[in-house]
Amino acid sequence: MNPIPIKKLYNPQYDLLSTSDRIELLNKIGKIYNLELICFKEFTAFGKSTYTAVYRSHDGIEFVFVPGDTVTLGFDFKNKPFQDIFNDENLAELAYPFVEGYEEEIFSEDDVQTKIRETLEDEEVLSNIETYFKHNFTQEDEFVIHPLLVQKEYSETCWIPISDETLRQNKEWQQMIKKAEEKGVSEVMVHNTVCLYKTDDSNWCGKLYEETTFKKLLQDIKDNRYSLPTQREWEYLAGKGCRTIFPWGNNIDFSMNLKHMEWMDNDGDYTLEKENFFGLIIGDDPYCREIVYDNDVFSYKGGDGGRNLCGGLGIVWGYLPISPYFQDREVGMGDYINGGYDFFRRIIRIVDDSVK
Repeated sequence: MNPIPIKKLYNPQYDLLSTSDRIELLNKIGKIYNLELICFKEFTAFGKSTYTAVYRSHDGIEFVFVPGDTVTLGFDFKNKPFQDIFNDENLAELAYPFVEGYEEEIFSEDDVQTKIRETLEDEEVLSNIETYFKHNFTQEDEFVIHPLLVQKEYSETCWIPISDETLRQNKEWQQMIKKAEEKGVSEVMVHNTVCLYKTDDSNWCGKLYEETTFKKLLQDIKDNRYSLPTQREWEYLAGKGCRTIFPWGNNIDFSMNLKHMEWMDNDGDYTLEKENFFGLIIGDDPYCREIVYDNDVFSYKGGDGGRNLCGGLGIVWGYLPISPYFQDREVGMGDYINGGYDFFRRIIRIVDDSVK
């Protein structure tokens, strides 16, 4: 097999290749890493696109090739008035929690709008909001992100599948399924113990909760010759170097069908739970945070465990943590993973020695 020039795995060189040259290169990558080639595809989202390949590993995990790049990551709020970043609707949502008595719903709509305008003129309030953004977003800088093979969808933690045979033989679980059927529900869960759920084809499946640590998860990933992404790699995978708070811009679009927003009358076909410009499914769910790893330190990206949203701070505050550049400074990691909120994504770093 002819060697792959490493520079061709980075943009802008990769983007400048002809389709036939990219197909040849992507075929070679699959062979080098013993991955089954599923398809070639151009993924497009938020005005950006990537022509790449989807692969399947020997253990059934789908990976996508992500070209490397030199990109600016992070978001600098310095000397940027909020009025220049957010539109009026998003500004109102940011100010609303600071309106005295807003939870009591005692104001008329006109009163609320007046209070919001006054709040946005309050220097102390603006300073508090600015402090939050500066404290919880990564600093802007330029980085070289090396080419990667990235797990297409994130994996849940702590939950272990129950075999069909074991599920059928367990009388207690079968009784739980029977009661769920009688009530017309499709899932029953015992906290941190067992979850039984109905699939699209109306079959019942189950999984058991197994407490685990961050270190054990990392070791299991390494044992299978995978890695966890770093913070900055994850920012690139989620935003492709976007110079805005979100990959689509600075504002939440209230026409979006967003998860956990019951008042939006959503039907489960959520706007953000789709393949992005790399072909990756990023959670874009404030409750769903991904584990990343930098220099022996674990942290989260992509959510705050739903703290802002569950705290009643509204849609903009609630969804800020899905920004590629959000970094939750308040969370304490501890030793143990929270299987209800913590997810992970495997990556394979493409190194020079493997492609030359």
